[in-house]
This record gives sequence, C-alpha cells and structure tokens, in this order.
Amino acid sequence: MPAARAGRGLIRPAWANCHGVGALATTRLGGVSRPPYDTFNLGRGVGDEPERVDRNRRSLIDHMGVGDIQWLDQEHGTTVLAATVSTAAGAPATADAAWTADENLGLAILTADCVPLLLADLGGGAVAAAHCGWRGTVGGVVEATVDAVPVRPQRLSAWLGPGICGRCYEVGADVVDRLEAHERAVVLTPKQSKWCLDLPSLIGHRLQRAGVRAIEYSGLCTHCDGRFFSYRRDGLTGRSATLIWRHRPATGGPERRIHDGSQPH
Repeated sequence: MPAARAGRGLIRPAWANCHGVGALATTRLGGVSRPPYDTFNLGRGVGDEPERVDRNRRSLIDHMGVGDIQWLDQEHGTTVLAATVSTAAGAPATADAAWTADENLGLAILTADCVPLLLADLGGGAVAAAHCGWRGTVGGVVEATVDAVPVRPQRLSAWLGPGICGRCYEVGADVVDRLEAHERAVVLTPKQSKWCLDLPSLIGHRLQRAGVRAIEYSGLCTHCDGRFFSYRRDGLTGRSATLIWRHRPATGGPERRIHDGSQPH
C-alpha cells in the first residue's frame, strides 16, 4: 500500500490572536483510499476499507505532531465531550462537539457538507470543535459548545471550516419550520418550491447571540469545490476532518501565522 501524505491539500485558518493553537481542515487529497473515497477519507462506517482509513488517520497524526486525536461518533445532537488524553485513547465518544485544555490532543470533526466549527480561547488555554448540520445547529450545538468552554464567550475566536454554501443547500419546510422567525429573514432564500439555507450564516448568527465576536469564515463550499467530499453531490463518499489542538509554541519567536487566503462568507 502506498504511503499516505497528509501534508497535501490542507486548509489552515489564521488564528491571528490565538498563540499556541493549531488548526487545519483536510481535503480529498493526499491519502490512500480508493474511489469513491479517494483519497484522504478519514471516516469510518462509510464503506471504505478500514485499514486505509487507519492509514490516513495515522498520517494525519504524524503531520500534526500531536499525541492523539479525539474522534467522535457524531449523531447531529448537542452533546459536548470534555476531551482528555484518556477519552481519546478509548472508543469514539457519542457527541457532536468536544473541548479540551490538554496540550497535543487534536479535536476532530468529520464532515461531507455539514459545517465544522472551531473555537479557541484568545489566550490559547482551551480549544473546542463542533459538528454543525442543520439539526444540531437549530438544536443548540453552537450554544452548548460555547457554554462548555470555561472562558467568557468574548474571549473566544471562531472559525467556520468548509461546508455547503447558501447557494447549494436546498431545504424544505421541515427545516424552515425549525428556524426562529428572525433567523428566516437572514439565512433563507426562496427557490421555487424550496429554500436555500445559508448554514454558515446561521451558525455565525448564533455565535454572535452567544457572545462570540471574533468570527471568521473559510468561504469554502464542499458542494461547489471538487477538492472536498460532498454527500449531497456524490452520495457514497468519504469524510474530511477539521481539527484544532493546543501546543507549546516553539521558543525564539512568535508562532507562525498561516492564512488560508479565503474571504469572509
């Protein structure tokens, strides 16, 4: 089996004020999975060969330079895990978000159109990650994650990673009816007998209401951009990961800041 190369095709947000925090989002590139999971599938339970998924996951850990990754068994809920080195060593926890103050422990969110949300304490003391589909978002996963991190919301910086955009995400009345009235005017666009839902904007709106002020958007759409897995576009497909972790910055100067080059959504 050829070696996986996790360094290819990675998206890195700019954590300008979060000293000691690392973060990235993966694409389809750089792994060993075969079609239709080609090539850097990180999701188990989607039909890919387990040994290839494990190979991709190991290469990701090596590239990040962390001790371990906390994977979650996501179910579109609002449970937030307090992740530690011990929880990461066990079976994936059933949760849709996690936070940690441990160093060198990656928090991973798997997506193929849902929006991954990363949060970092501006002082670098804690980080969090959440899986934000429409069900989890209207159910309160954004607010639950903000509440779980033991710092004031005003001290948090947020980044919304690659997910389906407001032009591509068609929804029906079942989704619209779950939105609050004031949200509908902000995040919905009529389209024939359906609506287009701007999920990143909905998440950003809820972050602001929760007290988070520093919010950045990747502006990357998994449905539009063929570099990403998209369930709505492809059906049977893999899963990308968006991750955040704490680390001790190298001595001798400030942490290098890497920008993804994207514009706010």
